[in-house]
Amino acid sequence: MLARHVAAALTGLLVAGGIGLLAGLFEPDEFWLRAVVFACCTAGPAYGLGWLVFLSGVTGEDPPEHVEDTVEHQWWQRSASASFLDLILVAGLGSAALAVSGLELAASSVLAWLILFAFADVAVRLTVLRRRAA
Repeated sequence: MLARHVAAALTGLLVAGGIGLLAGLFEPDEFWLRAVVFACCTAGPAYGLGWLVFLSGVTGEDPPEHVEDTVEHQWWQRSASASFLDLILVAGLGSAALAVSGLELAASSVLAWLILFAFADVAVRLTVLRRRAA
């Protein structure tokens, strides 16, 4: 099992390093700065890729027959669906506020903030559901 964790970590480091080097090639003047920043920013998702390849199929016990019947799946469904409604509400209110105020924002920054809001909303809702059940 330790070998699988090491393989996942090495895969993450190699993928993140490769992405960093690729990003550095687009700006030769600031090669090392861009390479290190991109490598650091992609290290977590790259480790996730390594985990998916080497560890996701390994479980300590037999998985449940019907995953949708587990309490964790029900928590996830409840938190994700409520978060989606929150996201629609925030996007609608934000669109109305931008239309009324005349403020112009870059679409990429608005979408990034909406994605961060959705991630945080799901995480908070899932944590609340877990603590209520404990």
